Amino acid sequence: MGKPRFDKMPMLLAIMIIATGQVGVSIYLPALPAISESLSVSQAQIQLLVTLFLVGFGLSQLFYGPLSDAIGRRPVFLFGQGIYLVGTAVCYAFSDQLAWLEFGRLLQGLGAGSASVLGRSVLRDSYEGAQFTKALSYLSITASIIPILSPVIGGAIAFYFGWQAVFGFVLIYLASIFFVGWKILPETLPYGKKRFKAITVMKNYGCLLVNPQVISSASYNWFTYLAAVVSVSILPFILQNQLGLSVAEYGLVMIIPSAGLLAGSITLNILTRYYSVSRLLMVSFVLIALSGVWLVVMPFTLFNVIFAFTWLTVAQGLSFPLSIRLLISPHKFQAGAVSALSGSIQMALAGLVGGYLVKTWVTNHYQLGVFFLAISLMLGAVLYLSCKYSWNGEPQKTQS
Repeated sequence: MGKPRFDKMPMLLAIMIIATGQVGVSIYLPALPAISESLSVSQAQIQLLVTLFLVGFGLSQLFYGPLSDAIGRRPVFLFGQGIYLVGTAVCYAFSDQLAWLEFGRLLQGLGAGSASVLGRSVLRDSYEGAQFTKALSYLSITASIIPILSPVIGGAIAFYFGWQAVFGFVLIYLASIFFVGWKILPETLPYGKKRFKAITVMKNYGCLLVNPQVISSASYNWFTYLAAVVSVSILPFILQNQLGLSVAEYGLVMIIPSAGLLAGSITLNILTRYYSVSRLLMVSFVLIALSGVWLVVMPFTLFNVIFAFTWLTVAQGLSFPLSIRLLISPHKFQAGAVSALSGSIQMALAGLVGGYLVKTWVTNHYQLGVFFLAISLMLGAVLYLSCKYSWNGEPQKTQS
């Protein structure tokens, strides 16, 4: 009896869903200095546009995850994407007023939170075993391509049509995705719908928060994502204001480190056949440490900044699929809740802690290098404790 056929449709739908959330993070980054100059506000103030999106993105997942586990994936997609559309429309219509932009970005995040939860949950609903790992790898590759394309597109639109046009482009893009999802997205929930009970959800989150397997597995993604968000928050100002790149040139240059995500994901598909998950995670953390060392000891040039950041993104491309696999594989019947908790903490950490670091400490390439070194040490400590106490799925499986 041959292997079951790999149905690509759920994977393609998951990719379509999760891409909307990623676009909201990365497409605006090249335009941040232009927005700051146009509205006559500081870099710290304009950073709030990133922070509000990430906080809204993170907190809303706590609601979307268990709701999708209860009533289904499709209605939650339509509800969340609808809020995302409204927020984008607010940003586009009131782009000349910072307060309205901030409100619109918060709404965008509150809607986009559905994308991260549902993309992963649709995969967990639809695949098992090796097919689940295969689908995750494809999702990871796509998650690597979107950050490559988005800053290029955003930079080009901002350069030729003005930064306000970026919001118009995203509005059209989201409307198209909403229409396609409304037409073709099926319900993938693998069991019958049930009543949504807030008390039960809160108790479940409490249990997950003290589950070492969940926290250790998720933290690999939390810390690498924090490093990436801090980097992409300050790099537009470093490369444009200090090194003199235009907004379009910034978008083109960022193709290189963004491609590192793709390179890491592709490399992982090869190496995972020969090496354990823990060893591959260690490789990614060593790459982050080397990136930090490079920024600390090398002169401040465009090549050195891009070279170091590229190796960070390669490390993220390696660790992201591994982290997600370790996180949700044991949780088929609450994939939405587990994804939601992880994604919520990830985005809140990146938005609040990342925003604080950018405002108060990480403002140049040297400080960014020291930050990378600190991140690598924390990740190494988590991996050591996970292996020692069998918190991750891989060590437990090996022992059995």
